[in-house]
Amino acid sequence: MITSTVALSMLAVSVLNTTTAVSADAVSDTQNAINTNKSETDKLLKDIASANADNIKLQEQISDNTEKIEKLKTDIDQSNEKIDKLNGQIEGAKVEVEKRTEALKGQLVALQKKSGDTVSGNIYLDFVINSENFSDLVSRTFTVNKLNQANKEALNDVKEAKDQYTSLLNEQEKTKANLQSDKSELETKQNDLKSMKEKSDQQQADLNKKIEDNKATLVALQSQYEEAANAVKLAQDKANATAQVADAKKENKNDNKATENKTRSEDTSSSNAGSISQGDGSAHGIVAGNTYPWGQCTWYVKQVAPWAGNNWGNGGQWGSSAAAAGFRVDHSPAAGSIIVFLPGQSVGGQWTADGAYGHVAYVESVNGNSVTISQGGMGFSNPAGPNTQTISGAGSYIYIHR
Repeated sequence: MITSTVALSMLAVSVLNTTTAVSADAVSDTQNAINTNKSETDKLLKDIASANADNIKLQEQISDNTEKIEKLKTDIDQSNEKIDKLNGQIEGAKVEVEKRTEALKGQLVALQKKSGDTVSGNIYLDFVINSENFSDLVSRTFTVNKLNQANKEALNDVKEAKDQYTSLLNEQEKTKANLQSDKSELETKQNDLKSMKEKSDQQQADLNKKIEDNKATLVALQSQYEEAANAVKLAQDKANATAQVADAKKENKNDNKATENKTRSEDTSSSNAGSISQGDGSAHGIVAGNTYPWGQCTWYVKQVAPWAGNNWGNGGQWGSSAAAAGFRVDHSPAAGSIIVFLPGQSVGGQWTADGAYGHVAYVESVNGNSVTISQGGMGFSNPAGPNTQTISGAGSYIYIHR
């Protein structure tokens, strides 16, 4: 009977140990899945940061392009005004030519009346031939020369002005054509930039959706992890209880000395069980207060923002951990938020976050596209902080909001 009882007890313990091993594998697999999920989320956050930086550049290019197009519109309007003015000047020159021609006709009519009967058929020549005397001849010749010279100079001046206006008009038409060509090119480029920005916006929306999906998956995995961990503990407790029952039955078959030994064994077991149940919970990572190492950036931020979680990992992992914990995570800076720098990310172009761990800091204030942060860490003269720094490009970073 003793042999059978011991055999059955050993079989029961063996079965329970098998169950415990299976549950332990489930815990390990789930933990690996959680780590993978966080890694994927960290990568998605990096992709979002990169997409956001590209989006900002596209918006700046669109704004710059818009200013150029507006300037070209103004230049084209000014060119049209100059063209209208030159057209008016050309029309004025034409009118002047007509006036000069009419005046010349009038002079010819007057000469015709003075010359009398025609001799040569040429008004100027007849006017001279019909002179009354030598003195009148000289006077008439001088008059003809002056008239010819004056009329010629007047017509030449008007024609030169007209030609000059026409040349300026041609140049202005070319300038206008070039401006319109530049405007068309900029408008085509503007459409391309807007199309690229729409794609960038969609990319960010897709990445944010993946973040939300990962968050939901992480919540489910954490629940699964807790269930598996509880199953392991329950199986272990059952295994320990079965082993104790088997030991008790075995000891009951022995003499009083064995019974006393059994009692001492149970007392020892009770003492050990008490020490385990009175632990501080560090095995599960649940410790009150600030559990991050002193002198690290995470320790400082936890000090100034106690609402941050105790088990969010390295600085670069805080974005995904906070999102999984239900906090709002985005690229909008705000005083009192936590700023996250991914591994290897530039900190305002002044230094670079650790390539493996990343960095976190506390946002003291926001001014346009710049933020003033306070931080701690072994890389500073005051590891426990605060070490203040102002950086630009605020929209390129990740922020955790309370």
